[in-house]
Amino acid sequence: MRRVAAAIAGMAALAVVPAAALTVATAPPAAAHDVLVSSSPAEGAVVSEPLTVVELTFNNPVSTEFAQVSVLDAAEGEHQQGEPTVVGPTVSQAVDQLPDGDYTIAYRIVSSDGHPITGTVSFTVAGAGGAPAETPSDGGAPADEETPDSAPTTEEAEPPPSASPDTTPAGASDDGDGMGTTAIVLVIVAAAVVIALVAFLAGGGRRRGTSEDTGS
Repeated sequence: MRRVAAAIAGMAALAVVPAAALTVATAPPAAAHDVLVSSSPAEGAVVSEPLTVVELTFNNPVSTEFAQVSVLDAAEGEHQQGEPTVVGPTVSQAVDQLPDGDYTIAYRIVSSDGHPITGTVSFTVAGAGGAPAETPSDGGAPADEETPDSAPTTEEAEPPPSASPDTTPAGASDDGDGMGTTAIVLVIVAAAVVIALVAFLAGGGRRRGTSEDTGS
């Protein structure tokens, strides 16, 4: 009886080992998080052409909900436009025209296994966008604005001296001088005539008086 029981126990043990092995072999593999496989621009890329959109491609289709993509400059200013678009494993995000500088794509998506995934991609823009805005120095003014000294205001500007309007008709000054001279000459002539007349009358009186004296 003891030998039969031992044999049965041995057979049961031999049956357990294949069953356990079969269970391990047929168990489904553990689900893994999705990973970023490529991006445009790529990590560390230098972009020299105008950029209108950035793209992130994962190894599996990602959830169309809760996807978030930001494009940040060195001062953490945001340059994305609107919401990202998800098509299968690719997430696309429109961006503003990027001035030259360093940028970071920060993303957050929901993996196909339901877990959120976050990450960043860094790139540089050189020669594709406009020059970065210049900050005027202290006490200065931007290059495209006129300084107060360069264009005086109407109140500060002194009007050019203008000659007073000449109300005298042309030639009036000369005629006035001529008339004045003529008047002086006429006065002198009149005075001379009067003097001559007085002298003549006086002389005539004397001759009469002399004649009368002689006749007596």
